[in-house]
Amino acid sequence: MSDYADELDLEDADEEPEIVHWMAPRPISVGAAGLSGAVAGAFVLGAATAVGVLALMHWLGPDRDLRRSIF
Repeated sequence: MSDYADELDLEDADEEPEIVHWMAPRPISVGAAGLSGAVAGAFVLGAATAVGVLALMHWLGPDRDLRRSIF
């Protein structure tokens, strides 16, 4: 592995360096409809996950015989 100094191009050292101005990205702006949609989507996703976990717990309960449940 070479050193960082070996990778520099020293032939162009006489030229003035270019100044680069970085701008911060614009903050994300979401309207009321977008915010309401995100909240509703998160609620629906959480509710579906909870129902799925409860259904899985019922299906895999301790008193279940999986051979009878599948067929």
